[in-house]
Amino acid sequence: MQERIAVIDLGSNTTRMIVVGYVPHQTFKLLDEVREAVRLAHGIGADGKLQLIPMNRAIKTMRLFHQMCRGIGVDRIVPVATSAVREASNREEFLARVRDEAGLDFRVLTAAEEAYYGYLGAINTLDMQNGCVIDIGGGSTQVTVVQQRQLAQSISRPIGAVRLTDRFVKSDPMNVRDFKILERAIAAQFADVPWLTQQGGSLGGIGGTIRALAEIDQKLRNHPIDRVHGHRLSADRVNELLELFRSLTVKQREDLPGLSRDRADLILAGTAILAEVMRRGKFSQITISGQGLREGLFFEHFMRGTSPIIPDIRSFSVTNLARMYHYEAVHSAKVRDLALSMFDQLLPMHGYDLWARELLGHAAILHDIGNAVNYYDHHKHGAYLVVNSSMQGFSHREVAILALLVRYHRKGEVSVDHYQQVLFPGDGELVAKMAAILRLAEFLERRKNQVIQDITVEIGKIVRIVTHAAGDTTVEVWDANRAAGLFRKAFGCEVDIV
Repeated sequence: MQERIAVIDLGSNTTRMIVVGYVPHQTFKLLDEVREAVRLAHGIGADGKLQLIPMNRAIKTMRLFHQMCRGIGVDRIVPVATSAVREASNREEFLARVRDEAGLDFRVLTAAEEAYYGYLGAINTLDMQNGCVIDIGGGSTQVTVVQQRQLAQSISRPIGAVRLTDRFVKSDPMNVRDFKILERAIAAQFADVPWLTQQGGSLGGIGGTIRALAEIDQKLRNHPIDRVHGHRLSADRVNELLELFRSLTVKQREDLPGLSRDRADLILAGTAILAEVMRRGKFSQITISGQGLREGLFFEHFMRGTSPIIPDIRSFSVTNLARMYHYEAVHSAKVRDLALSMFDQLLPMHGYDLWARELLGHAAILHDIGNAVNYYDHHKHGAYLVVNSSMQGFSHREVAILALLVRYHRKGEVSVDHYQQVLFPGDGELVAKMAAILRLAEFLERRKNQVIQDITVEIGKIVRIVTHAAGDTTVEVWDANRAAGLFRKAFGCEVDIV
């Protein structure tokens, strides 16, 4: 039975709520998300007190969130607060007001808990074995070391986009002198972290600042996949964006595509933190996760009773998407088995590795999900669903390849032009050959009755595919031969299915 959970993250700058429908250990779907820039940490002075106006903004927002939860039938609300509340000298007064006026009993996360849940949200959505996860918030920054997907160690530093902006951003646009002071202040926060200089490798990023960087970069580059999750930024690109922000006034930044107005004054300080961590840790690029602390808290409930770490995020992501759109599990599994058997036996002709094989298998599971929209053009609908769904653990290049394989599993001449920006040289040929294999596998399962149990591929001047069946295969052989045109074109030879 599906449950509904809402997770509220009251941060120093923004408060966000996600609502997720889920069946524990099986499937989940984001049902709603809402954010509001409450700027709770704004104006905190030497006495450490949250100011009245930001507190009132936050409490008003919490009342609205609670009303939303009641209206959409949420079974459980998990409200948490992070550094702004954690460090406030008047936090108990504020929490009491939230309880009395908004009806929500907030849990204040420790710095270690904040790092843990951010790590959990990232590790269950990024294909990362070893490396670091950075979470840049409004009031603090967490850096977590990941070894074999496990949290090895973490640090929390009292620097965030709001806190640094309030303290150091005094000129607009920021002059070089002020900027150098900001950079030195950030560097000093990581000077006593010797293990950071020994990292390198993978870096995953979460938090509003990092998501905003991805959105800006995508808009400026006209990126073909409109989702920040899985987007990658090189260290050079981060520094380019940092200099761009420094050279612009806040008003000018507000006009940048992909940047919300309420973050225009904060993006410079937040990006400066990321640039310093990438420099110090020798990270050549960062992979952005669209998920973070909220999703980490959700995964704790989703995986309750077991480890909250999903063992194989890529396979889980594919199965989750397939279930979401009511796929035919037995049929899809048979198409996958036939496609992978064909892939293995055709290895001398294509030479592709296990990575390509994995993508082919995933595409086979997803090939018919477009039927949830309409049978007609379901190959196009399916490709759209792949590109616009949360394909956790996959790069944008891989998402594009999966979408293209789903798009051409049924008919059509292969074209990869729309995704050329995220593809590598040679990917067009890979897609054509893998789509040709998937198309034959689909038609060899034409009646969805698993009558063809296996195949043997004989490679010669003509490729001969021999079916091994438990019954009559007249329909499958007839339709597979009719669909073999893409195979002939992609592999440059005749093919005969018997």
